[in-house]
Amino acid sequence: MTDGFDTNTARLASINCTSCGSPLPALAGHRAKSLICNYCGAVMDRHDEYRLLAQYRDMQRPDGPFAIGMSGDLFGVEHTIVGVVGINATIEGHGYAWTNYQLYSPTHGYSWMTWSDGHLTHSRKTRDLPETGGNFAYKAPLAAAGRMFKMYEEYVARISYLEGELTWVPALGDATRVIEAIDPPYGYAVALGDSETEFEFSTYLDRAETLAAFGVTDEFTRAHTVHAIQPFIPGAFHTALAKAGKVFAPIAAVIALILLAIGGGEKIAEATIADPFAGGSVVFPLDSSHRLVEVGITANVYNSWSWYDMELTNEDTDETIAEFDGGVEYYAGRDSDGAWTEGSQFAAFRFKPPAPGSYRLSVKAGDPKSSTVPLKVEVKRNVMITRYLFMLAGFALLMWISLWWRGARFESRRWGEDEDDDD
Repeated sequence: MTDGFDTNTARLASINCTSCGSPLPALAGHRAKSLICNYCGAVMDRHDEYRLLAQYRDMQRPDGPFAIGMSGDLFGVEHTIVGVVGINATIEGHGYAWTNYQLYSPTHGYSWMTWSDGHLTHSRKTRDLPETGGNFAYKAPLAAAGRMFKMYEEYVARISYLEGELTWVPALGDATRVIEAIDPPYGYAVALGDSETEFEFSTYLDRAETLAAFGVTDEFTRAHTVHAIQPFIPGAFHTALAKAGKVFAPIAAVIALILLAIGGGEKIAEATIADPFAGGSVVFPLDSSHRLVEVGITANVYNSWSWYDMELTNEDTDETIAEFDGGVEYYAGRDSDGAWTEGSQFAAFRFKPPAPGSYRLSVKAGDPKSSTVPLKVEVKRNVMITRYLFMLAGFALLMWISLWWRGARFESRRWGEDEDDDD
């Protein structure tokens, strides 16, 4: 689509306001119908020698990073900002304001770039009519432009500011009923005016890329809301972890369960030490130095504890292999919150023997305040540790769930179902 207008001529042309005489740029093509002076608010007819049609003084310029005359590349096409329109709307009892920038391209005609609470979108008129009627129903499907949208909101948009060249003759306070539907990063809108109905297709723009394309330094407040058509784009690292987690979580869990079933170890010795203060020992054979050995101790302590000194020696050489200590403690009771327990009556210690042979584990109470209940000692060989696999499965699952949760919360904020608007 072209306006048949030379871009170089457009960039150099200017006219004087017929009301106040101020010089105004003339950058748009022939299809632009009005020119609004930013000095005195005069609305002029471009097709009738800039005849004065109306005048709106002391208009409040809306917030936004762009100005008339700026040019930038969007979708591989250079566009020039030729007009500015401020919009106000009340939606569900809350007031909103945004700024529409009229764009012009000699090859692609007119479109809009919108600045709304730090977000940027691009929209243009489309001839793709919706397959659904004009009645709004929240989240109802709306098929249009080859996509399936969801109806998002309905409101009345009112013009609060005018400047530059526009494709129609506007009036301050003009109202348009708008029905918006979304399929991020795209949007579709039905604009119902007094005399005609228009249809628009919108695309969410990358803020940093767009500002840079128009030569604007991003010194503006960051967006603190989720825009209606803003896509959810998590970090590449989190995405990679989530994808890997979705695959590896079940694999790690299955392997861990298998090892848990077959890797509990083989019991090779056990003993009960009736008097922990007198001490006792258990002797056991080991035929491999490559597998873990587990020493489990059990004492039926109740609201008390026991602590033991242990020594592992090689029966064949009488060499002390290791000295270590450990214990058990277990407490239980009931309070206003109900029954509670703390600790365990069981503890386990694992080691790899330096060489095959016969070993003796000697155990003796290591603290005079220890409980005097009998101590059961059990030795297993060929033990496999599964907790690290379960931890890996849990971490992988957490990464996958966290990405899903972030996406779900993002969608909740998009639809106004999450009161926390912090980004």
